[in-house]
Amino acid sequence: MPSEKAPPHVVFLPLGAPEAGASLQSWLYESLRRAILGGRLPTGSKLPSTRAMAEHYSLARGTVQAAYQQLLSEGYLQARTGSGTRVSEVLPDPTLNAGYVRRKVVPVQEEKRSAPETPWLKRLDEIVPIFSRRTLPSGLRPFFPHRGDINAFPIDLWRKLHTQQLRSSRLSMLLDSDPAGLPELREAIASYLAIARGVQVSPERILVLSSVQQGLDICLRLLAPGDSQVWMEDPGYPGARQLMDISGVRRVDVPVDRFGMQVEEGMRQAPAARLAYVTPSRQAPLGGELSPARRLALLKWAAEQGSYIFEDDYDSEYRFIAKPIPALRSMPAAEHSVILAGTFSKLLFPSVRLAYLVLPEHLLESFTRASALMSRHANSLAQAVLADFIHEGHFDRHVRRMRKIYASRAEAFAEAAHRHWQGLIEVPEIRAGMDIACQLQVESEQDAFTRLQAAGIDTIPLSRYCVNTRAAGLVMGFAPYEERTIEDAAKAVALALRG
Repeated sequence: MPSEKAPPHVVFLPLGAPEAGASLQSWLYESLRRAILGGRLPTGSKLPSTRAMAEHYSLARGTVQAAYQQLLSEGYLQARTGSGTRVSEVLPDPTLNAGYVRRKVVPVQEEKRSAPETPWLKRLDEIVPIFSRRTLPSGLRPFFPHRGDINAFPIDLWRKLHTQQLRSSRLSMLLDSDPAGLPELREAIASYLAIARGVQVSPERILVLSSVQQGLDICLRLLAPGDSQVWMEDPGYPGARQLMDISGVRRVDVPVDRFGMQVEEGMRQAPAARLAYVTPSRQAPLGGELSPARRLALLKWAAEQGSYIFEDDYDSEYRFIAKPIPALRSMPAAEHSVILAGTFSKLLFPSVRLAYLVLPEHLLESFTRASALMSRHANSLAQAVLADFIHEGHFDRHVRRMRKIYASRAEAFAEAAHRHWQGLIEVPEIRAGMDIACQLQVESEQDAFTRLQAAGIDTIPLSRYCVNTRAAGLVMGFAPYEERTIEDAAKAVALALRG
């Protein structure tokens, strides 16, 4: 029986044992042929040398050479000088009666199966994630929103810090880490929140995750069981709405105006809701701030009902008119009811995939256990690099620099809109962020969106953020685009919509 032990650095298909009475040459030939026809050896894949194959299966080299030669002569393999023996790109008809085939190879019919009809899967069929291959543009065309300028990120510095973490004296960083997050990063986040967001919190109250979406998922699982009611901003971030829909909660769409979520309307529709999702520092996508009166009303409602507030603080640092306003979580009455969520994907670059929750003390243990069960822990190497990036002052310098760049581009966007979009698109004052919800002054939102796409301009229709009908609009980004690009794209927008 052939040996199943492979030499180092060589990968071989498990071919099984030869049948009784079959020659080793016939067994090897038939096994390789079935692997090729069945796709286990894809077209173009390289086979081991005859010497390596013989050593691996304890065969005579002449036996392997004979099997290879038969497959070459029938067109299953091809040999080229310098590239070895590979599976042919175009295979012969598998029904041909090859010389060493002792029985007809009958293709196995795969059993047709469908996914079980679970409630989760039924709801999933009706949802297309806002950020997916079907919805994301392939390039970086103006004016797609929700993106920063990755070209302005200090990548050489990040690479240096990354390399430092991979020194032999620090290789423990490659092991599993604390499910709550690296202590050094939690300390850095706590210091940052105290200065930038007015939130005084101990590092032990911070849970590091891969995304805000993951944090909201845990909230829905632990705090809104069954058919609990959950407040959602309308218009609001589609990713949060879709997560609510897939979780099975009863979503309550609370209208938003220029002062943020209409808290009184939420209390009228669902006074006993278990959770409220809000973006109080910069409403997504309209851009307003939750007024002081509504902040107090929201906190009072949560305290009286024993409910929770999920504060998505997604890009509050990029404020141009004045200093960033404090987080809702910074208010004295917020400690026991507000879960503050922040992300570094907006402040650094999307693929860093690091975010955090600031949790009430009584939720910390259960949330940490849930996170550990669902994903073990966030990338510990990236956490260590980010901790150094913050502690050494690079993070603060980067954010301040990007705030100036984005403010300049926001001004260029507004000026270009004023020059070219009169009677087409109304752009409100841009006070913060990386994008803006603009009001269309043409008849059809879908027609405008289609015309702009054909002209090389990417946007997101405002209707995708809404449940209830609002005036036609487009959410347009400006942060990744230099002033010259903004000007040229603004002209293209005008030409497309006037044409």
